[in-house]
Amino acid sequence: MHQCPQMVKKAGKYTQLYKGMSIFKKDKSQYWWGYLRVEGKAYKKSLRTTDKNDAEKLLFQWKSELLNDQNLTSTRSFTFWADKLIELQKVKPIPKSGQSQYDYYKKSLYRTNGLVQFFKHKSVDDITRFDVEEFYSQMSIDGKQLSTSYMRKHKILLTQVVNLSERTSSFPIPNPKGRKSKRRGWFNNEEYRTLRDSSKELVGEFSYKAHNGTTYTLTDDVHSAIIFLMGTMLRPTVDELMQLKFKDINEKKSKGGKPYLSFFVDRKNQQQTVESLSTAYHHFKKMKKGKDDNNYLFMNDYQGRTHALRLLSDMFIALLKHLQLETGRDGEERTLYSLRHTSIIYNLRAGIDRTDIEKRADTSPDMISNWYYPKSQLEESLDDYLR
Repeated sequence: MHQCPQMVKKAGKYTQLYKGMSIFKKDKSQYWWGYLRVEGKAYKKSLRTTDKNDAEKLLFQWKSELLNDQNLTSTRSFTFWADKLIELQKVKPIPKSGQSQYDYYKKSLYRTNGLVQFFKHKSVDDITRFDVEEFYSQMSIDGKQLSTSYMRKHKILLTQVVNLSERTSSFPIPNPKGRKSKRRGWFNNEEYRTLRDSSKELVGEFSYKAHNGTTYTLTDDVHSAIIFLMGTMLRPTVDELMQLKFKDINEKKSKGGKPYLSFFVDRKNQQQTVESLSTAYHHFKKMKKGKDDNNYLFMNDYQGRTHALRLLSDMFIALLKHLQLETGRDGEERTLYSLRHTSIIYNLRAGIDRTDIEKRADTSPDMISNWYYPKSQLEESLDDYLR
């Protein structure tokens, strides 16, 4: 048995349970103390109990915790390789969104009910298809079914960790089966006008409380974003919307004398020059008064563009709830994306060539034919587009 001679000498009562596991009492302490020797290291601490049976149980529990902590640092443990993957992201350049890959990987891998919390010290070599299926089944934090697209992001992270570990035997990681992502709703003409006008009238008047308890007041950013998205068919993403600065926007006129905005963005499917409707042009003229060319078009007070988009989106959804416009005709959820959908539908309803809309909106012929065009026929008539 490995013993600590000094400890035995001082102990008033000393009980060896197993090799390297003992409980003892110090002369001046009412509590039982525990002694462990794990992987050649000696540990001792007060177990904070006067009951001998409880002390024995606490000692075993403590040893289990120590073993788990040591397993977490094993060079084959999942956590070891997850941390390695996170560390590799430090050298990656920070994207335009402002959220570094390092922050994304750390937040995602260490989320509640996430990969690290689930697999912990388990060896990457021992992970099975069944383990992965169990991981998927416990991912939800609030009991609500997660979307398949969100769960797939964690499958990608799991694959990266396993591949980085150079696991000797590969296995096909199963695909998650979650809730299908619902297409966002859109606004009919009357709803759009209510939203557009109210977003202006309620600036500085309407307030809401965010999930973190902070109270926000509606700013003019929401009104401007509504008109800009409707006039450009942009996606409300960091790359397409939140990176835009006033210096990026060119004011132009067509051969027929119609004013429009022109600017270059990285879209989902291609890099593209975007040309706006006149409505966006006229509103942009108002937006840029007194603004620095280096200011962002939207939420300029927040330099982190991902955070800025989240705040803009939350503010928009809070306004929808206030106006009782949060769901569409068939119960579809409405978000900032609904403005893009509405803009495409209105343009189709106005008779603009489908191929032209497809290219300008950076979408596919199938999306136009199978979703946008049928929606555009729901109403027999619409007022002239945003006039």
